[in-house]
Order: sequence, then structure tokens, then C-alpha cells
Amino acid sequence: MCSHMSISTMLFGLFLLASTFTSVDAFTVKSIFLFKDVIQSNTTALKTSGFNTLLIFRIGVLTNGDLVYYSTGSAGEAVDAPVVTNGSYVGGAALADKIKSFKSGTTDIERVEISLVSHDTTFQNIRSLINADGVGSDTILYKGFDALKAAWGLDAFNNDDESVYDVSSTVSFGVMLGDIGYKYSIAPYTNSGFWSNVKSQIDATVPELFDTVYLQVYDGGASNDPGTWQDTLGMPVVPIVWVTNDAKPSQGTTVAQARTKFSDWSSQYQVAGGGYWNDYDIEKLGSSYESYGGALTDIFP
Repeated sequence: MCSHMSISTMLFGLFLLASTFTSVDAFTVKSIFLFKDVIQSNTTALKTSGFNTLLIFRIGVLTNGDLVYYSTGSAGEAVDAPVVTNGSYVGGAALADKIKSFKSGTTDIERVEISLVSHDTTFQNIRSLINADGVGSDTILYKGFDALKAAWGLDAFNNDDESVYDVSSTVSFGVMLGDIGYKYSIAPYTNSGFWSNVKSQIDATVPELFDTVYLQVYDGGASNDPGTWQDTLGMPVVPIVWVTNDAKPSQGTTVAQARTKFSDWSSQYQVAGGGYWNDYDIEKLGSSYESYGGALTDIFP
């Protein structure tokens, strides 16, 4: 009788443990950054290759608070396309429908994010606008990102600040985005102390808003150790590698190399998933979304 009860109890415990793993795995991040106008991307491949998170690169904030989508024309030329003017969406139905389609029909995509990065004056402009007007629902920043979220069906905002690093405006901006309904993520390659400070302050104000860290482990962040960042930030991170590319071939990662790296990070650090920086490289070089996505789904079921 006692032996039978012990076995039953053990089996029940294993059942609970398996259920826990299933719940965690369901939210394991399998991500890819999308550079270049998403209208030109292979939507079907992106939706069916195992990725569950897309990060659209990138939106810029102008001095007056208007938003532009920095994309690429069919001839490869840079295109600064207005998407929000005076707090209203002006980006057109085709672009909005394309982005919303990522999560409709047959798809693996559960989360679509929009990324901002310091390749221009975006974060200086955000800081100036917040210092002047705050982040209330009547401000141009609030209206602009509210309009963009509604038009594109966005789930999250990705902060890729690589130069300004202003704690006060970063926290205020993040809290504002949470009020609109975005989740908040970052894509750091350095300055872990800054990001830890930002996370602590956002967590204290809006718990669970700051939920994902896409850690750059290539180029300027090539020496980053996911375990060290996890210790600093107090949360699992999602290491990001750069796919095979012709811009900086030495920083490229083949599918086989990606499998090895993600497998090692998963076993060593129990990271929150994995992902890729993709400067339109996969389509440009004729690589395979399915193969790169498969590396993630095999290691992070």
C-alpha cells in the first residue's frame, strides 16, 4: 500500500513537472529581425518556418513627434516613409494589412514588435519631447505610438538605443508604451548597467511590462556572454546572432553554427530562446528561413 502510494505520488509529480515544462516552452522566443520594407519580404516563409516573434526594423521619431518607417525601395534605395503625422496614421492600408497578416491565417507568429535604434536622432528627439511635454495621453508621442499600434496590430516595442542612454526619458517612454498596451523589450549590445537601471525602474512602476531581452552576440556584442547578462538583469535573455551575410561576412552565422551556439546557451544558461539579426540577408543571399527557423524549433521546442 505504501509502495503503491509512493509510485502514484511520483507519477503525479512527474505529470506536474511535464506540464510546467510545456507551459514554459510555449513561450520560448524564436525571433527574427526584419530589415527592409516588410512588403517585400516572403510573408509565407516567415509565417511558417517556426518563428513566433517578428521584430520590424525600424521606426524613427522626428523632432515634431511624427513617425517614419525607415525602409528600402525596390532598387535598394533608402526610403523614409511617413507613417504617423500629427498623431494620426498615414502609412497606408497596404503596409498595415501586410503587418497585420503576419498573425492571421496559417502562421506560427504570436508577437510582432517595432524597433527603434540610434542610427539617427530618434532617442534625442524622444528625450526632448518628454522633457518638454511629458508622456500624457494628450502628447504627440502618446498619440503617435497609439495610432501605430492600432494600425499595425503591434504587440510590443523594442528599444535598441545604442548611444543616448538617458535613464529618465527611457523609463518614462517605456511606461507610456505600457499604458498604450505595448509590451517592452530591449536589444542591447553593451552598457549592461544602464539597462539594469532601466529595467529596475520600469519593473517598480509597471511589473511585467519589461519582458524580453534580445542580446546581441555578434559584431559589437560578439563577446557578450548570455549568462553574465542574465545575472546582471535578473532575467533570462534571448541571444541573437547574425545570419550569413555579405555586409560583414566574418560576423555571419550558418545554420549549423547557430544550432551549436543555441544548444550550448540553452544547456549552460537556460536562455529564454534564440533569434537572428537579418539585414534582409536570408532572401538576398538565397538562404532558407525554414532552415534557420528549424534550428530554433529543434532546440527550443
